[in-house]
Amino acid sequence: MTYSRQDKSNDQRSAFKSYLVDWPKSSRALSDIRHQVFILEQGVSSEEEWDGKDENAWHFAVKDYRKDPSELIGCARIIEETWHGEKGLHIGRVAVLKPWRGRGAGLQLMHAMLYWCAQRANSHRTVFLHAQIEALGFYQRLGFQCVGPEFIDAGIPHRTMVLSKSTVNMGAENANELSS
Repeated sequence: MTYSRQDKSNDQRSAFKSYLVDWPKSSRALSDIRHQVFILEQGVSSEEEWDGKDENAWHFAVKDYRKDPSELIGCARIIEETWHGEKGLHIGRVAVLKPWRGRGAGLQLMHAMLYWCAQRANSHRTVFLHAQIEALGFYQRLGFQCVGPEFIDAGIPHRTMVLSKSTVNMGAENANELSS
């Protein structure tokens, strides 16, 4: 399934497209991105990065069609986990290669995942993530709210963030911004 977001500034399709991808077929490319971003750039240990949850996750990737449409430039995953006693969708391992940061690739990736979450949301499902402190503003602009105290994960300060159910449902209502 392909997702692209309408660019409201000039009403043309963004050059970034996000995909729900199959882990067995895409694991090498996704792993390469995560290795570059988390292990090499941020100093996360291999043991912490490769937590054994990828096989049971939904994975998303983003490409830049202006450059090389066969090259993945970012990725993320969603895992079904319990959060405060209810089923939740945990967004994690959001990584965009350095040359594409701040250019909309991460935003495109998140919009695709939030749309996907909205299609699966019900009144008992929460969408949450553990954001690095430096990325809080990015996630807040998407509707996430901080809950709980700051904590250290893989040596990096984080905060848990939750997307309100009304925001998730708005994603489903605004599906005309995304195409499949």
